[in-house]
Amino acid sequence: AINVNEVCDVNPFGVVGLKAAYTDEGRMWLDELRHYIKGNYHLVKEYIRHSLPQFAVTRLEATYLPWIDISSIGISSHMLEDQLKQKAGVWVNSGEMYGAEGYVRLNIACPRMGLAEGLRRFVEGINNLV
Repeated sequence: AINVNEVCDVNPFGVVGLKAAYTDEGRMWLDELRHYIKGNYHLVKEYIRHSLPQFAVTRLEATYLPWIDISSIGISSHMLEDQLKQKAGVWVNSGEMYGAEGYVRLNIACPRMGLAEGLRRFVEGINNLV
């Protein structure tokens, strides 16, 4: 289960980064990172609200992986993941693998320009399916 859920391997830089982030020296960096990810989250919410109003974006809960409710289009989350990867060049995680069928998970811990391009491809991919 640990391997399936991608939490088995700790990157050595991750250990150093984690220690730095949670000390007084890393506080400013961590605050800036939180602010940046929150901005990415608001971008996702607004983009989806405007482009795909039939979808809902869940509230973030201590993570950078919001869920998007895709149940309104009647396609399994696994099928949508495959279609988006193959035809739109964007990879989301199927909610099915996490016990959340009808949802896809999106990683927003990335540069905003890349996220905007991913959202454009996501919306284009959805529009080409329905």
